[in-house]
Amino acid sequence: MSRLVVVKLGGNAALDSVPEVARMARGARLCVVHGGGARISTLARARGIEPRFVAGRRYTDLETLVCVREGLAAVTDELCAALEGAGLAPLAFTDGVIDAARVPGLGLVGEPRRVRAGEIRAALDEGLLPVIGPLGCDDTGTLVNINADDSAAAIASALKADELVFLSDVPGVLDEQGAVLPQISASRPPASASGGMLPKLEACTTALLGGVARVRIGVAGTVVTP
Repeated sequence: MSRLVVVKLGGNAALDSVPEVARMARGARLCVVHGGGARISTLARARGIEPRFVAGRRYTDLETLVCVREGLAAVTDELCAALEGAGLAPLAFTDGVIDAARVPGLGLVGEPRRVRAGEIRAALDEGLLPVIGPLGCDDTGTLVNINADDSAAAIASALKADELVFLSDVPGVLDEQGAVLPQISASRPPASASGGMLPKLEACTTALLGGVARVRIGVAGTVVTP
């Protein structure tokens, strides 16, 4: 059986990453998890909502959640069309595959508790490429926003993926001079790591502890160890 790789695509670089995803698909079964931060923030500001982040995670009230769902749906549609154009067979999971626990202080934000991995495996067994946006439901069945990096780590762990790869407009974890660090420890991040990189490194730790064999940030960027 071919290797299983979960690829997390940053919203800004999702379409630009399609050629790399197509290349990776020639040697592995893939599951794609995508974000949509820039699209969501644009929608929010157009409706008079100024985005607010807490430790790299988006505070989400009901109005913001509408923007999140619309923004992610738009990215999913565009990404699936581009993947089809590259000769792949994407299958969109529009409301995610994660059962979540509500995160205190962040509104309608959840953290992964359980992944419905059987649904993803069924798609993979049919030769399809699952494309998953970071949404889920809490204990009451309420739709919640989930950090895309957290979603990717939870899905990779549930699938026991051979590798989790984060692709975005950042080539890897950078040092203070802007050079890519070839390897770092997630438990001892460099001082240059800040903002959205911090939850990404937390997600790396989750994936490694969850049984994912290898975690990488960037196409040929930073390998992350525990």
